[in-house]
Amino acid sequence: MADYYTPTVVEPMIPLAAMLPIERLFLAQVFSEEVTSETAYYYSDDGASDLIYLDAEAVRTALDSASPETSSLTRKLIDEQADAILGDEEIALDECGDLWAEVLQDIVRRSPDLDHLTVTMAFTCSKMRPDGCGGLAMLITAETIRSESTHTLFDRFYQEAHASGEISHGDS
Repeated sequence: MADYYTPTVVEPMIPLAAMLPIERLFLAQVFSEEVTSETAYYYSDDGASDLIYLDAEAVRTALDSASPETSSLTRKLIDEQADAILGDEEIALDECGDLWAEVLQDIVRRSPDLDHLTVTMAFTCSKMRPDGCGGLAMLITAETIRSESTHTLFDRFYQEAHASGEISHGDS
């Protein structure tokens, strides 16, 4: 059986002042976090965590300085986890892979010091298989999240090469 990995890097380092406490709490669970006196660096050796657990009391405290209007994460927590936030149990957040890019975009939107973030992912596996090798690049601005994998890039290359008569067939 092959083990699949997705080493991930978020750049540049994010100023701590640009993040809401709830976003920092969330990102530190989704990724590994290295903090300097003024910035946080987010990365993962194996891939972003899709399922995380947050302490309800820590969430309540972190939400005090957040607004649903400026934070996708705050809106999601209030809409979907209201009872859990008021309780004493850990709050389970599933499908974080669908949320962390929005959280990073919210940070860019609010930050006077950031006009973008990039996310670079490598797709690897313990046994070299066609579906376990590649990558993804993401550019996050205040307006748009652009993302392209090596597979979609190859699809575009094949279409361009076929259209120009360089190849007669081919796809990834």
